[in-house]
Amino acid sequence: MSIAADHDHPAAAAAKPAVGISIITPKPGRFDEFMALQLAQLSRLRGQVEGLRGTRLFRSQDNRSAVLVSVFETDADAARFRGDPRLTEHLARVQPLIESAVPGAFETAYEVGVI
Repeated sequence: MSIAADHDHPAAAAAKPAVGISIITPKPGRFDEFMALQLAQLSRLRGQVEGLRGTRLFRSQDNRSAVLVSVFETDADAARFRGDPRLTEHLARVQPLIESAVPGAFETAYEVGVI
């Protein structure tokens, strides 16, 4: 159940962004290499992904894991990008560095402030 103010309005629900959150743990000793590939991917794609509102990559203070948050205008935009060769090729490059990755689709329950 969402506590967002517009949860009872079908038009507002249809306009909700698609939020993907992945918790990524690189293999021991591979964190810096993983981060370098992520930053290179950001440089390649910045401003070039249709429907992408924005992303955030958070790194843990112990350099053991990262949280990637991506927000798309619609579920269709997110689905289209999941099949994009620019993403699938990047995933193939980082996969050997990853111990575990847990992706998920989310929706906003509430917002306070600007992050």
